[in-house]
Parts: sequence; C-alpha cells; structure tokens
Amino acid sequence: MHCSISGEVPKVPVISVKSGHLFEKHLIEKYLKSESTCPVTGDELSIEDLKDVKVNKAVKPRPLTATSIPGLLNLFQNEWDDLMLETHTLKSHLDSTRQQLSQALYQHDAACRVIARLIRERDELKTQLTMYKQQIAEAAAATPQIEVTSAPSLEVQEEKQEEGISDAVLSKMTRKWKQLSKERKKRGIPDSLASAETLSKWAAKASHTVHKSDKPGILCLDLHPTDQDMVLTGGMDKEAVLFNKTSEQVVAKLSGHGKKVTTCSFHPHADRNLLFTTSADKTAKIWGSSGDAYECRMTLADHTAEVVGASVHATGDFLATASKDRTWAFYDVAQGGAATCLKIVQDPTVAGGFECVSFHPDGLILGTGTSDALIRIWDMKTQTNVASFEGHTGAVHAIAFSENGYYMASGGVDGAVRLWDLRRLKNFHNLDAGGTGGVGVRTVAFDRAGAYLACGGADIRLYAVKEWNELAALGAHEKPVTGVRFGPDAGFLASTSMDRSLKIFTEA
Repeated sequence: MHCSISGEVPKVPVISVKSGHLFEKHLIEKYLKSESTCPVTGDELSIEDLKDVKVNKAVKPRPLTATSIPGLLNLFQNEWDDLMLETHTLKSHLDSTRQQLSQALYQHDAACRVIARLIRERDELKTQLTMYKQQIAEAAAATPQIEVTSAPSLEVQEEKQEEGISDAVLSKMTRKWKQLSKERKKRGIPDSLASAETLSKWAAKASHTVHKSDKPGILCLDLHPTDQDMVLTGGMDKEAVLFNKTSEQVVAKLSGHGKKVTTCSFHPHADRNLLFTTSADKTAKIWGSSGDAYECRMTLADHTAEVVGASVHATGDFLATASKDRTWAFYDVAQGGAATCLKIVQDPTVAGGFECVSFHPDGLILGTGTSDALIRIWDMKTQTNVASFEGHTGAVHAIAFSENGYYMASGGVDGAVRLWDLRRLKNFHNLDAGGTGGVGVRTVAFDRAGAYLACGGADIRLYAVKEWNELAALGAHEKPVTGVRFGPDAGFLASTSMDRSLKIFTEA
C-alpha cells in the first residue's frame, strides 16, 4: 500500500475513517495544520479522524546530529515531505484551473457564435436599408416636382463605379474554358514526371534567408511559369523578393506595401513579365519590370480590410482578389500595368471575411475559403455562389485545384486537408497533414500534372493523387510552413516558413 500524497510506502501509516485513504502520518499531519480538508476527496478531515495502522516495523535508531550521514538523510526526508505536500497542492490547483479553463472556453465559443449571428443579422439589415434607399431615390427621381440635389446623393454617385463583366469578357473566358477542356482530355501524365519513389527520397538541399530579420517570417511563395530558377516570396517585412535559386542571388526587392505581404504570384504568361502582391494594408499591387528593375505599375485599393489573396485567370487578362471585408473583386489586367475593376461581389453571410481565393484551371469558377469554415464556389458568368462546401471546423486558409479539373484540396486551422470531387460536389477523402499543435494547414498545392499533392503546416507532407498515400514527411523547417510549390515535372519542391527560410527539396 502507498501513501495517497507521496505515492511511497508509508513508514508510519494512518488511515482516514471518513474516506478510507492511506497516508504517511507526518505528511497528513503537516497538511492538516494548514488545511482542514482531505487532500484527496476535499471533505472535512481532522487529526482525530486518523487511525494508526498496526504493522511490523523495525526499531527506529536514535536521532543523530546533522553532521552525520543519517542526520543529513533525515533532513532530506523532511525536505522531500515538504516537496510532496507542495506538489500535491499544485496538482490540485492545476486540476481546478483546467476545469475553469474548460468552462471559459465553452463560454467563449458560445459568445463567438452569438457575435457571428448578430453580425450576420446586422449585415442583412444594412443590405435591406441600402435597397430601401435605392427604392426611395428611384421614386424621388420619377417625381418631377421634387429635385434631388443634396450632397448625400452626390456622394453616392461619386463612389467607385464598377463597369460590370461584359458579354465580351464572358465570351473570352468561355472560349478559354472550351480550349483548355479540350486540351485536358488529350493530355496525359508526362514521361518526364518524377516518380513517387523519387519524391519519397526528397530532402532539403538548399536553404536561403532572403528577407529581413527584424520582422522574421515568409508568408507566401510562387515559382516562375517557365524559368525554374526564379522564386518569388513575400514576408512579414512588407517586401516581396525575387530570388534566383541557382545563382543564390536576390534579383529584385519589391518595396511599397505598408504591412505584411499576404500573397505573391507571377503572371502565368512569362512574356508579360508582371508580378502581383497582396497585403494586410488593404491593397494589391501590380509590378512590372523596366530592364532589371521592378516598379509598382498600379495599386488596387478597392477593399476596406486586409487583402488575403489574388489569383490570375487562365487567359492572363483578369485578376481576382479576396479580402477580410467579405468581398472579392474582379479586374481586367489585359493592359499590363493598368487594371480596371469590373466587379466587386460581397458575401454578407461570412462573418470574418475570406481567407484565400483561387481560380479553377478552366477559369469559369472561382473558389474562396472563409473564416467561417466554408468553401464558396462562384460561377463567373453570373458572379453568384453556386456551391458551398462544409466540413472544416475552423477557418479555411488554403485551397488548390488540380490540373485535371476534378479535384480540389483545402486546408485550415483544424489541421486536416479535405479533398473534394467537383463533379459530385462532395468531400470524398481527408488527410491528416500534420497540422498539429494549433498550427493547422496553411498551404496546399498540386503539381502541374495533377499527380502529387503537397501540404504545409507543422511540416510538409507529400501525397500521391488517387491513392492518396503519404510519400514523405519533410520536417526541415523549424517553424510553421507557409508556402509550397512544385517545380516542373515535380523535379523539386520549394517551401517557405515562419523561420524566415526558403528551402529547396530534391532527391537525397
């Protein structure tokens, strides 16, 4: 039998007549001098409630001075007893604190739900109010006796005007969709694609720190569509960096944002030589090169909150951005450095706004991830939400469409990667992608052939498409992974992390 406080076999055992627990006599007496309750059950307990347990024991030697070894051992025993009492008290307090924390978390969750509902109701009322104001204005304009010349009406007319998505724009996107759909049916897996066995042997071959150290962390990544040496990254330091991984030289630094760069991307048509960045400063920027230098050609400031992502249409002529202000915007960027906002679409049902955005490879649908654990699919012909995918239990940080046009992968704060069949509009498989410890999954990417999937969270996980078996877990980064991209023919993988490093993975 063991003492209920120290866990050791007691030398002088006593038993509680109320609870039946066994204690070391001097330990329980010390405890009852400061507390009047049982250390195990919490019930009232006094020294009179303790009964000695009769056991055979050896005769205790006479007490010795502290200068002798037995005396020192006796001192150590007293210190051990005090430590056991303190440890038990701490464990009791820890258990009580955990219960209080659990209750607080439940209350916080309930409060968040109530807040989300109130925000949704508020936005619905705002929408109705705007509609009523428009109806009143139309009625006033139709009445000849009343002249509406007040300043508020002028302000409404001076707000940013959307040109709308014209029939010519829709026709261009439809032609591109038909062309890509036809080509996809003829396209197979290239012979030069790296094998699954090769990916399973990948290891970090190079590591570069291309951003400033005062605000460490790289948040986004993209690879050049034709030049596999060129890598574009964006960081917490408010800059985007164009880097040549072969020469290991910084080609250009794009400075101009006032806050962290949330996403960065190359234009899919290399001949246009354009770069796109988005930022927490509520803007997106278009960058163009003049010789070896890049400069900001245009700043897009149509959002009222952090811009979380940008995606270029397959035609290369259009750009979509998404923001935490619950809107996504559609731009005509066919003129290169100039951009025209054609449409701003608001989703008032999303309490916390959007978290990511991506065009489908064919370009007629747009996917957005929300802070409310939903994935919205939008029809570009009508700019309406045609499907919503539920399954995540937290914000959806990343979505990616496979080049085959059928699959979509999504990752979020719940640490899971969910796979969706766009033909049946259902979730058909889930992956545990290593988003542990509250890190979640921050980035997902298919290779250009649609044969492999990479996911980044606490580490990097590689999967084979169709079988969905894990090929490798790459743990080279010291902090959460924020970006992954496959090179041509899955010849290498580039990744970025909050540890401020850009890493290149190839066969070991």
